[in-house]
Amino acid sequence: MRIAHLTTVHARTDTRIFRKMCRSLTEAGHDVTLYVADGRGDDSINGVRIVDVGQPSSRAGRALLTTTRMWWRALRSRPDILHFHDPELIPGGIVARLGGSRVVYDIHEYYSAHLRETAALPRAASALLAAVYGLLERCASLCLNACIVVSPHMQRVLPLRRSVVVENRVRLEEFRCGSLPSAARPAMVCYVGVLSEVRRVDSMVAAAAMAGARIALAGKWYPQSYREQVARVPGWKAVEEAGQIDRVEMQQMFDRSRAGLLIVDLAGDEVHSSSNKLFEYMAAGLPVIASDLHFAREVIERHRCGLLVSPPTDPQALAAAIGWILAHPEEADRMGQAGRRAVEDEYSWNREQDRLLTLYDELCRDGGTS
Repeated sequence: MRIAHLTTVHARTDTRIFRKMCRSLTEAGHDVTLYVADGRGDDSINGVRIVDVGQPSSRAGRALLTTTRMWWRALRSRPDILHFHDPELIPGGIVARLGGSRVVYDIHEYYSAHLRETAALPRAASALLAAVYGLLERCASLCLNACIVVSPHMQRVLPLRRSVVVENRVRLEEFRCGSLPSAARPAMVCYVGVLSEVRRVDSMVAAAAMAGARIALAGKWYPQSYREQVARVPGWKAVEEAGQIDRVEMQQMFDRSRAGLLIVDLAGDEVHSSSNKLFEYMAAGLPVIASDLHFAREVIERHRCGLLVSPPTDPQALAAAIGWILAHPEEADRMGQAGRRAVEDEYSWNREQDRLLTLYDELCRDGGTS
């Protein structure tokens, strides 16, 4: 099949879109093109053709001009499947479907909840945007061939006509268990991901200092002003800041760490969201210290691969968990090994890849009439 993935928001090497979906499809023998809008030019990476439609100058420009340009370029290539990943691409997806194309919308997050709770807009404006997005999502569900969601809970609560669950899981070949036992590693924990207030980086930094540990942070600050706020937290001197890192550098960070942190402050349906980070830590053989949210509790309690803390805003609870990991290296190693086994047995990407390929096969067999 000739398959086009479209994103105006995500990086060209995004974990879910590029590393998992596009690479897996290419490895399965399909012709895959990823359309992006980052201004870095066209390329070919791991057999995936990258087409760059240019970096937008503003959010409004991205939502209007960039999305139009991306759909026009993608439709000209006449792929068998068009698979898009961002809410602002919904109108173009509906137009493409009405024109006879097979179109799939990949819903990564509970976007309506994000819009309702954003602090960047007045409450009335955020509520209006959430309602508009909800309407668009419903139209997409009725019109498009299928929607993909990232968790069974999302499938249950969103009003989607046809949906398929493709969860965030790990490509095992990208991670290995470190060769050093916990006792031989420095007293350090790590976090890799978006560095934002909802990820409670301030609590992580304060807690690491209370526990007498260093903390390695990797990722992009959002917004950048939040870094200035966290830098004033007592314990900032214990931070090792790595910036945005690749898979090799991530593995090196995991090899030096005693535990991986996943401290997030979520509410409503979002507590059921899964996380790439949870399974990446587990695949690397790290015990996980996570907020007591539904998705993390379900995995950690079942496999005994880490510790849960609550609430995420309390650095003392997190410090106690970090301190326990540092004081019990043999138990920490057993947790890490249990997490790795769980990923090998249940949480690898292979099963999710099969679901994606099955959906594509069904859409092509029924001629795009679903």
